[in-house]
Amino acid sequence: MHYAHTLPGRPECDWEPLRKHLDEVATLAEEHASAFGVVGLGRLAGRWHDLGKYAPEFQRYLRESYAAGRRTGMVDHSTAGAKHAASAVNDPMHRLALAFAIAGHHAGLADASGSEDASLKRRLTSPPPESKAAIEAARVAAADLLAPIQASVPRMIMDRCKPSSGAGLAQATLIRMLFSCLIDADRLATQRFTEPDTAAERSRPRPKVADLVASLDEHIDAKAAAKRGDPSPADVHRAALLAACREKAALPPGIFSLTAPTGSGKTLSSMAFALRHAAAYGMRRVIYALPFTTVTEQNAEEYRRAFAGHGDAVLEHHSAYDSERFRETGGQTPRAADADAGSFDPRERRRRMAAENWDAPVVVTTNVQLFESLFSAHPSDCRKLHRIARSVIVLDEAQTLPPNLLKPTLAILDELAASYGCSVVLCSATMPAVTHREGFQIGLRGVREIVPDPAAMADAMRRVQVEIPRDPADIEHNKVVSLTDDEIIDRLAAEPRCLLIVNTRKHARRLYELASFRLSANSGLYHLSALMCPAHRSERVAEIKARLVSREPCRVISTQVVEAGVDIDFPVVLRAMAGLDSIVQAAGRCNREGRLTSDDGRPVLGRVIVFETDETPPREIAAASGNTREVLTMGADPLDLSTIEHYFRQRYWSKSGGKPCQLDIGTAGPEMSSGITELLGVKPGANSGMPRLLFRSAAERYRLIDDYSVRVVVPWGEDGAKLCKELLAPRGSAAEALRKAQRYSVNVPPWSLEPLIESGVCVTTELGVTVLLPEHRGTHYSVDLGLLLDEKPDPAASFV
Repeated sequence: MHYAHTLPGRPECDWEPLRKHLDEVATLAEEHASAFGVVGLGRLAGRWHDLGKYAPEFQRYLRESYAAGRRTGMVDHSTAGAKHAASAVNDPMHRLALAFAIAGHHAGLADASGSEDASLKRRLTSPPPESKAAIEAARVAAADLLAPIQASVPRMIMDRCKPSSGAGLAQATLIRMLFSCLIDADRLATQRFTEPDTAAERSRPRPKVADLVASLDEHIDAKAAAKRGDPSPADVHRAALLAACREKAALPPGIFSLTAPTGSGKTLSSMAFALRHAAAYGMRRVIYALPFTTVTEQNAEEYRRAFAGHGDAVLEHHSAYDSERFRETGGQTPRAADADAGSFDPRERRRRMAAENWDAPVVVTTNVQLFESLFSAHPSDCRKLHRIARSVIVLDEAQTLPPNLLKPTLAILDELAASYGCSVVLCSATMPAVTHREGFQIGLRGVREIVPDPAAMADAMRRVQVEIPRDPADIEHNKVVSLTDDEIIDRLAAEPRCLLIVNTRKHARRLYELASFRLSANSGLYHLSALMCPAHRSERVAEIKARLVSREPCRVISTQVVEAGVDIDFPVVLRAMAGLDSIVQAAGRCNREGRLTSDDGRPVLGRVIVFETDETPPREIAAASGNTREVLTMGADPLDLSTIEHYFRQRYWSKSGGKPCQLDIGTAGPEMSSGITELLGVKPGANSGMPRLLFRSAAERYRLIDDYSVRVVVPWGEDGAKLCKELLAPRGSAAEALRKAQRYSVNVPPWSLEPLIESGVCVTTELGVTVLLPEHRGTHYSVDLGLLLDEKPDPAASFV
């Protein structure tokens, strides 16, 4: 008897037979692969993935590890199946996909070739001795397993995989999707054997997308009913957008755009489109992706309220939700130590299991989680990818797609829509110019607009005027006026209710401290930045809203954090020069409901005033600001959709400099000759049919965020202080504490955190979470400014 897995403390007769495991994985992988029509390949991947376990060396390793109560070494058991697939399957694309998926089902997808021992070419040409022994043993024990079965790939996918300049990404996507089917099937089958109770809990039925449509309608109707006594001028346009989304949901699957102003209700209207569209065409889920974690949390909570009667309908998945210690490890539940004292409650366990493979009808996630997974080589990242097939993907704030990754990002969206039954919805008030046209060959084709007349809607919902004062000393060059910090505070002081947005946290803090010195105590001065934890910011936003409603003085100095889904409504907004999309987002915080009136009761527009400063902005903001200046020097209306399109043409197209790889370099410098799509492309010259498929190299390049921040949990208020003590305790409800930690966390660069750790102000706990010690909150976490970094605390400021 050959075995796949042992059980601690149980005799061999209770171990899992290898043939049983292979059959179960084959059945599950076939089921997963049916979503995009490659059932035969899914079944073969499952049958052959663990052929290496037939090797005598592996069976000996199992018994020795069992006897020792721990792993006693490592035996390569994945190369054998990959080698067999490469020799037994005739179709070149089929055997390539199988070999990659099987070889990488533990270590991850390798580069096709290269100097590393881990490359697929090296493993297939120089397999370990036990691989040959495994195949020989399999021929004796289960000869029928080795026979290839009839396998086919849908014509659309195969046509796109044919050797050409653009075939590499199609080939890479097919391989990743098959890899995903195998990873998930292997983890699920293993869990059924090793943890049957957990597997049974995982297999509980979930609601279908069609079940959620009525619940969302009821939620939207209830919100509308609550406002009938006091509707705002913007509500009629929100109703029109909702009606358009419901109507257009009947259109055939493909790529859509939803171009609507800020404050028009895109969060619920886009979900109404997505659910109806998915139900009409038999799609399996809605994946709603956003650029910012804070807005992801906000939207997920809104959808949970809408689907409250449907249990675990909504999966919220992003990096802030998980600590590194709870990272998925081969489909097993968290370590026993983590589960002590009830730390892993059933609801949290179900959420984590669903996050491993996105097994939920509504997934709310970040762009980072979605797109980096689509280009990843890591098994845990790729495990969920097969669930994306036959889904509606909603990309909110589509204007945030980074230019240096635009080419591969648009290419993967096109591939998902063309080959994997997906519909893609690009949502934005400032829709980026990403459609295909002359001079922009990488653009998306066949994009259909959901809003009947976006320009008319933008004009009808216009609630502000953007003022760009010109410098009288430099009229000839049409230069925007530049304000000193004192002049900025003068402007702020002149308005009883005003929002000031600048580009850096350092500048916002300096202006706040200057305003605190110059303005009176009853001026209603507030500060907002990402150095304040979400719970802290929420309290401040609630206070700000209350002052605005009561028409008390209210002056807010903020970073761009206020532009990300914060629903506030000022009559005047001051905005430091930035990308035009940021200026439009700032305008969405001005006269948001259209209720602003003059003294005699006539409707008036809010004011958004743009100015320059001497503060050096971050590199990307500086580049976007340059594009804004270029389009606005012609006297164009900043809020006109044609101006916004012109801005994005400059932002994307001029950045390319005529070289497409400039939109494809990822984290590499512009001096690199190969972009990400080239790393997954086809070799030039005589071997043009041979794909490069450098999976690991491409994954390293595709990073939406180059600089990953470190999360610090801060003791804000009584609840935050109590939470920090829970995280610092050696035992306790770890999972629940980590869930709560989202509301009390600040993300900071590693180099800013190092001094706080070295000085003992912050510590990293057993759970892998960094905590600001409660005894230091008085000196390092300000009531006004949040977490204090790199500067000595201001003794005049008020602290927790």
